[in-house]
Amino acid sequence: MPKIIIFIIIKKIVLEMTMELKNFVDKVFSKYRGRKFEIQYWDGTKHTYGTEDTDRFFTITLKTKNALKNIIFRGSIGFGEAYMDGDVEVEGDLADCVSLPAEPYFSLFRPTFREKIKYARMFLKNRNTLKGSKRNIHSHYDLGNDFYKLWLDKNMQYTCAYFEYPEQSLDDAQLNKMEYSCRKLELKEGETVLETGSGWGGFAIYAAKNYGVKVKSYNISHEQVEYAKEWAKRENLENRVEFIEDDYRNAEGVFDKFVSIGMLEHVGVDNYGTFSDIIFSHLKDKSLALIHTITKLFPDPTDPFTAKYIFPGGLIPALSEVIPALEKKLFTIIDIDNLRLHYARTLHFWRENFERNIDKVRKMFDERFIRMWRVYLSGAMTSFSDGPMTLSQILIAKGRLNNVRLNRRAFYDTKYKDPHWNYWTY
Repeated sequence: MPKIIIFIIIKKIVLEMTMELKNFVDKVFSKYRGRKFEIQYWDGTKHTYGTEDTDRFFTITLKTKNALKNIIFRGSIGFGEAYMDGDVEVEGDLADCVSLPAEPYFSLFRPTFREKIKYARMFLKNRNTLKGSKRNIHSHYDLGNDFYKLWLDKNMQYTCAYFEYPEQSLDDAQLNKMEYSCRKLELKEGETVLETGSGWGGFAIYAAKNYGVKVKSYNISHEQVEYAKEWAKRENLENRVEFIEDDYRNAEGVFDKFVSIGMLEHVGVDNYGTFSDIIFSHLKDKSLALIHTITKLFPDPTDPFTAKYIFPGGLIPALSEVIPALEKKLFTIIDIDNLRLHYARTLHFWRENFERNIDKVRKMFDERFIRMWRVYLSGAMTSFSDGPMTLSQILIAKGRLNNVRLNRRAFYDTKYKDPHWNYWTY
């Protein structure tokens, strides 16, 4: 068969396949009733979807056929990689674009069986063994302290803040979070606290400085631990705060209180029982523990884009996965606080700060990294505002602890001196 005929046949097949892909997108969004958006294809054709007129209209430009194929057959990771490579552009707010996966229509863009096999291998490779956890944490948290300083608050809190009102600054809201966490734990001068996952040391230093406690804090991010040690030294708190570069599973000692802020997401479902054992083994009887963690409305694997590029080994738990592990050790659930919208607001500030300092970021990383981080921050924000993510603060007690606060008011009102239940009440 002449080469020219083969070429014509192949071109016709490709053209028909391209039309099929476009028709598939039309079919997917034919009943979409959300805010309007536009898809512009590489050949200049445009299609508008949605019925809701808002000032948040956005346009997705697909520069190549492969970009469309990647999105259809690989889902979120296909979109993320195409955007990182510049094969997809978004005019408008990227957060509005990446919120589309929260719509049921987007679920039709399913990864192929071959892609699912790739994801399974990736998840197995990133399991949180002692060695694997070190590698996973290093890939995200050791990108450089100077990078995180550009967009976090002045206390380097890389977890959900607590806003007393929407216009409150991120710095103040993060101080609120640390203060409320201390109050929930009812910290008292001279008490000892075990912290797993210190971050850059903000909570441990705040608790030691404002409540007179002694904190032993474990973390496997080298850069974070070095930063925290230097900070404690500047504050003359070296005798009250000890930062240890080691896995939480190697913790030693018995303590009056336990706290973990933003670490359970890196533990993995296979280790929730171990995590619960650690709290039980290192906490005195009739004592409080606080777990601050992102949670999901239902058990679900980590999004492949996030697992590959942002948080290898990360897994957001559902409360239905966490609570049974705590119940097996007979912990009493004192309080569960849902701070979902507070995290959406926190991420709003992080995105703003990131973009405000984009020229400085460009001196540290290439454009592909910047586009990757934009997808991450935008997707994370919308997963709390429009998706299945929540933020849970879980306050638990080891043993039957009756001398606890009567109500929640004291968590949030500094002037309120609340009564406690006492043993004689019963």
